[in-house]
Amino acid sequence: MRKWGLALGGGGIYGLAHIGVLQVLDRCGLVPDVIAGTSAGALVAGLWASGVDLTRIEKESGEVLLREETYEPEIRPLSGSQEVTGLGVGGLVGGGLIESTIDRLTGGACLKDARIPLAITSVDLVSGALVVFTNDPPRRKAIIESLGVRGRVYVTGAKISEAVRASISIPGVFVPKRLGEFTLVDGGVRDMVPVFEVRRMGAEEAVGVDLGLHVDHPHRPSNLLSVLSRSFSLSARDTTQRYLEEYATLTLQPDVVSVTGMMTPAKIRSLISAGRVCAEQALGRLCRILM
Repeated sequence: MRKWGLALGGGGIYGLAHIGVLQVLDRCGLVPDVIAGTSAGALVAGLWASGVDLTRIEKESGEVLLREETYEPEIRPLSGSQEVTGLGVGGLVGGGLIESTIDRLTGGACLKDARIPLAITSVDLVSGALVVFTNDPPRRKAIIESLGVRGRVYVTGAKISEAVRASISIPGVFVPKRLGEFTLVDGGVRDMVPVFEVRRMGAEEAVGVDLGLHVDHPHRPSNLLSVLSRSFSLSARDTTQRYLEEYATLTLQPDVVSVTGMMTPAKIRSLISAGRVCAEQALGRLCRILM
């Protein structure tokens, strides 16, 4: 079987579909050799690469999404000043609950503890660089430049919870993650489905899971969070499609279009099911590519 990698894309709550995709692959014995994730995809990829069972990922993800404190606003200035003004608000949601939950599930695991090569993307607001958290950094800068992608910084010394917290920080929605010299936001700002990182880590074939079908369909945002999230997704769509065309061998697109609004147990099940259905429909093509 050819060496292959899985790139799980961003998409907020639609990231639950990634669980369904992995459930089908696991059942069929199709285990990726490397994995990468952005935003919601970083959450699932980080937990899975840490050895957390998919059943537990499904259970814990659902519980976090249904808890009211997940969406509680947090007002924090981006500067070191204690004064908070309208221009100093970094985001509406703190993200601390998600980070602490990942820490608990992974036992505080670091990137080096992941069982396979892992990459999680975020973006530094100050420099504009794509910051990639990974246990498998490039050996030489020339490798990256030969693949036609520059402006990437690789970080190996961080906890998986820190990397995921940085990657999920949708601008304006989540408070940016401060880590060392970086002020980090969602990796989807520059790379929504990190198929390049899968290739960079040595995969001969790259499978991307793109949650962007909902972006391609008309949708009327109902609140401030959905306005910010949809605006962000729309701005990243063209770049996402270009990267998929250039680096992905196969792109899976779970049908998440019909699931909207606040989370309920039924919606959570529907999103995971959408991932399963999509993966099952693609099994024949995937097997032909890998064999």
